[in-house]
Amino acid sequence: MARIKPQPLKSSSVVSNLLNTAQSSYYKVTLVVPEAVKSKLQSGNDAYSIDNINLLCCEASLPGSSLTTHEVNNDYHGVTEKMAYRRMYDEVLSLTFYVDRDYRVIELFETWMNYISGVDVTNKSPYTNYRMAYPNSYKNNIFVNKFERDQFKRSASGETTYRSNLEYTFIQAFPLSLTAIPVSYEAGEVLKCNVSFNYIRYTMEKSEELVTEANMERNIINTFSSAVREFAGDVIENIGSRVRNIFNRR
Repeated sequence: MARIKPQPLKSSSVVSNLLNTAQSSYYKVTLVVPEAVKSKLQSGNDAYSIDNINLLCCEASLPGSSLTTHEVNNDYHGVTEKMAYRRMYDEVLSLTFYVDRDYRVIELFETWMNYISGVDVTNKSPYTNYRMAYPNSYKNNIFVNKFERDQFKRSASGETTYRSNLEYTFIQAFPLSLTAIPVSYEAGEVLKCNVSFNYIRYTMEKSEELVTEANMERNIINTFSSAVREFAGDVIENIGSRVRNIFNRR
């Protein structure tokens, strides 16, 4: 076998490769809440509310896996080999969410877990019963898409380019635990909640999207529509609160 010899590299090549690295802050989490759980939510189950909760996911982790092996001894003198026979997936997906002022994030996961356990939350007695839900009714896929800052931009020359992204699908996921959320009288901070999801396995697919004028216009329109919708909601809420204050004074 020929030896691998070191080769000279141009500084421009080194700089372009070192600076062309992926960033950890560009990703999108998509929760697909089961319909049975949506029907139990008190704050509404519209798609817009769920999309807002997806945007509030401030921390996520790309999954890992390992190969389980067994040892083979004495096939060769003095050599111990390992042979893979199974792939083991991580059991937990950990997601951290900012808590909105209407507490819809906490409500969603509390309602989801209440539905799974079948506990009647209106029963304040120390004695209660429960009936666990059927798994197919509370499990659904979760999607994590990893992309980069220039996902929807064209090259400086104006030519169409391809942007790569990773699409992770967590199959049959459901909330396993909701971490305790501390509150205190210390300096105020953004409230966060951490949720651990269990899943069967995950798949990872790399895709490439052609960045064209049509794609850019569509994304600009979607972004503008979302901004307008959010602004209109804030304006209506402010007007409503002012009207209520006027009537309360009277």
